[in-house]
Amino acid sequence: MIINLIITIFCIVIFFFVFKNIPKNKKQTRDNCNEPKKDMNLEVNAKKEIHKEKTHVISNLQKLSDYYSFGLSVQGKSHKKKPILPCQDYHAFGTINEQFHYAIVSDGAGSASNSHFGSKLACETLSKLLLKYLETIDPTDFKTKNEWYKDALSLFENTRIALENHSEENEIDFDSLKCTMLLIIQTPLGILSANIGDGRAGCLKSNKYYSLMVPFQTFVVGSTFFITSDNWDQFFRTDTFDITDPDALFAISDGCDDFSFLQKGPVPKHELGVYDKVYKDARYDHNQPFPGFFDAFIGQMKELVASNKKEDITMVTEEIIDLGIFKGKSIEGIQKEEDDKTMVMFFKA
Repeated sequence: MIINLIITIFCIVIFFFVFKNIPKNKKQTRDNCNEPKKDMNLEVNAKKEIHKEKTHVISNLQKLSDYYSFGLSVQGKSHKKKPILPCQDYHAFGTINEQFHYAIVSDGAGSASNSHFGSKLACETLSKLLLKYLETIDPTDFKTKNEWYKDALSLFENTRIALENHSEENEIDFDSLKCTMLLIIQTPLGILSANIGDGRAGCLKSNKYYSLMVPFQTFVVGSTFFITSDNWDQFFRTDTFDITDPDALFAISDGCDDFSFLQKGPVPKHELGVYDKVYKDARYDHNQPFPGFFDAFIGQMKELVASNKKEDITMVTEEIIDLGIFKGKSIEGIQKEEDDKTMVMFFKA
């Protein structure tokens, strides 16, 4: 009898335990079904590695009668973080009839989803337009400032139209292609420059460096204008320089600003009134190439040419600009840069 009682109690306990947990299990199942699904695309993008052709644009070294030329655009540190983004900078350069040398740099806006393609299309379009334009220029007739402004404005307008057409044909937001544009052209009689937005350009002549353009609002952090902006032409700038046969000619995106151009320093007296109206502590942008960087950089390129290692120039440049390593030593100013970086260079050796 005692055994029967024990068996009965055991069965009641088992039944109660199973019955109690059936609703709980059903509730958990319902809750699991109602859980928000993970965005698999976001998860994949967060883990996905982007192929180097999307993060680095390395142009082959070109040997001209008077110059070596090359260019590269590399992904910044901020774009290597998840979700990984492609390099939004792009560049193009070329030479016409060994008389005209040009460099184009475009920086896609970090907030624009298609700016990496916008900068690429802008560079490729302007480069094609330049090939036709430079064929029509008389090398013995240097453009006046007014003539160059009109010509450059037309070149940039047609580049903008190409971006507009692409956005319409592919049904994408035109503003998602926004990018800056910078152009320098060396002619037999001088140098021409044009830009919308930021970036820098300069040259070396007889051991002296010169700035070739003024980036838009250099004293306002993160503020610039793009070729896709509605009133872009109001902020479009051009200039001419009677500098002939420079020893080096270069253009960069703003990712190279801090280590290759002099920006900070004492404010000249004639500028104090202007900048003090904006900030209590005035910041004056000198906008001059930094000799400490360019002397070492160009010197390294010349060493490679002299030692018959020309094929290493783009690799060494990538090591310097992308990794911040110069002759085996780390360069903190380059390594801490978060933004994409672009440089196009012509140099004599």
